[in-house]
Amino acid sequence: MIRTSTIKTLITLFIVLPFLHLSTAEVRGQSYFNYKGMSDTLGTIIEGDLTYISLVDLATAAGCELKWNPLLFEAQLTNGNSELVISMLSRFASFDGELLNITYPALYRRGQLYVPAVTFAKAMDYLVPVSLFWDEKSKTIWAEESQYNILDISFEPKMNGYLIEIMLRDKLPYEAYVTEQKWINVNIFGGALDEKYFRTHSRPRAIKKLRAFQFDESSQLAVKFFRTISKFHHSFTTNPPRIQISIVDTTFDPSVLDSLENQPVDFREEIDVIVIDAGHGGEEDGALGPMGTREKDIVLSIAEKVRDLFEENSNMTVVMTRAGDTTLTLQERADLANTGGGDLFISIHANASETHPDASGSQTFFLAAAMNDAARATAMLENKSIMLESEDSDEEMDDLDFILLDLLQTEYLSESQELAKMVQDRLKKILKIRSRGVDQAGFFVLNKVFMPSVLVEVAFISNKREEALLNKDSFQQKAAEAIFEGVKKFIDKYDEGS
Repeated sequence: MIRTSTIKTLITLFIVLPFLHLSTAEVRGQSYFNYKGMSDTLGTIIEGDLTYISLVDLATAAGCELKWNPLLFEAQLTNGNSELVISMLSRFASFDGELLNITYPALYRRGQLYVPAVTFAKAMDYLVPVSLFWDEKSKTIWAEESQYNILDISFEPKMNGYLIEIMLRDKLPYEAYVTEQKWINVNIFGGALDEKYFRTHSRPRAIKKLRAFQFDESSQLAVKFFRTISKFHHSFTTNPPRIQISIVDTTFDPSVLDSLENQPVDFREEIDVIVIDAGHGGEEDGALGPMGTREKDIVLSIAEKVRDLFEENSNMTVVMTRAGDTTLTLQERADLANTGGGDLFISIHANASETHPDASGSQTFFLAAAMNDAARATAMLENKSIMLESEDSDEEMDDLDFILLDLLQTEYLSESQELAKMVQDRLKKILKIRSRGVDQAGFFVLNKVFMPSVLVEVAFISNKREEALLNKDSFQQKAAEAIFEGVKKFIDKYDEGS
């Protein structure tokens, strides 16, 4: 169960790179892990407004085994056959190969690794057979018996087909069948699942949609493939308990799937997960206005307003690539969108021009080869974030590297173009500033997401008048409403055609 013997493997580093122990104001204290009335003490440090807890103490309290890989600077938490990997300086953890966003990187302090309590408790929830909740007021992680017995789903291409595994807590009766030749449906009697978790679960390239439904006495998972399902087998297996569904079809071979990457995709499917990307953040301010306004602050505020509009006025699930002033590489943003099961990707920015301070207006881009110098310049400005991803290299990318991105295409080209038109139409009508229309260019972050996607430049932060507008809450709200209405119009149109 939750308590086991003390962990034998402690984190020990004899050689630590200087940058792993950055000096900040550090306050030491204690937090707690509470399960069934029993409380364990967790070593704690406070940095800024964040509470960090000792990974050694947390692993001990949760009954997990902890190992440290000094070559990779990775901590590995294991429980049974599952593994949670935490990498130094990364804002992501990995659970059985799936990327989890923990927002803040792990810290190495005084011979131990510390993790952010508020987000890491959620990551640990995947690993242990209980539900974990962090209470900031009492500085306590509360562990409760999980209400769900359907835990997860995995997908894996095989040489002779495709394998789906549904992870269960215990053996449950079920039935599996195919509908419309592309849907695999699994009804699990006595099952209990987290609908939101499965709705936002990552989808590999072969799968078009993953749906989850909770009924009074059963649950259903439905998986829609892009291609027809002609033959499949299913069975229950143990250690751990899981339902296995094997699809017999050699065209699911990974090499075949790779060759199909750029083939047209039928997008006639319900849209229910929106990914909102606030550009820049953390170490990257983005463009700066004449009065010192930072792009990263403005676009986060607008992104939060867009999120609020969707949550208040729709049944959409909203995934934010960042919810605070955090640094994310463009690849990390794309990974969050793809693993979050996104159906649409909206990246929000503020434009800038170093050579034309009077340049003004709103503009919406989709991914395709740039047709003019202005579009190419905007793409190069936004693509500068890609340099954060080259930490293992001292070489900086030159302009040619960015221009080469213009050659990249997307399978969702027509949908992205139409989405851009609808968003820009609302920006033009609501913001009452110049509309620069819809354009196309090679944005790295758009190239990496596997869904219709646009990049919105709300206004020019380098223009004194528009910088002042961007600082007004009323203008930010109007921009958010324009983006929301444009996206909603696109969703309504495609849902009608589904």
